[in-house]
Amino acid sequence: MSLTEFAVPTAVAVPGMTVRELFTECVKADVAGLPFRAVTGEFIGRASLRYVLRKVCIPQAMIEHARLLGDSIEALQFPAIREQWLLDLTIDDYVLRDFATITPASPLAVMESHDTSYLFVIDAEHNYHGTLSIVSLARRLLERNP
Repeated sequence: MSLTEFAVPTAVAVPGMTVRELFTECVKADVAGLPFRAVTGEFIGRASLRYVLRKVCIPQAMIEHARLLGDSIEALQFPAIREQWLLDLTIDDYVLRDFATITPASPLAVMESHDTSYLFVIDAEHNYHGTLSIVSLARRLLERNP
């Protein structure tokens, strides 16, 4: 079994890509992030929807004290997200250098060993085949066994 059968083909994030482009590609493919390829052609990280939103839209103090704040915090007012500004940012400053990859022939246990719900299928020749996620795996299994 080749894991490429279960991977979702996606675009690749590159230097200069905007947050809008990242969001568009991720939403289109229903994935949480894209592999980031440097100008050298080497995959050096990942661009993650969650990471961009966390860094730009959620104050660190809120994250650190979320359990104390509860579910309803109407008394606290935060400025509205400057949506256009956010979408026009480039992702260059929001690339995570830690990213999990898997080869097409790897055992699925590699995903669990990285404690992640998605990773990128990249072969020995550095060709990107798509994003393998728990959801894409379940979807393909259901499609193959209606």
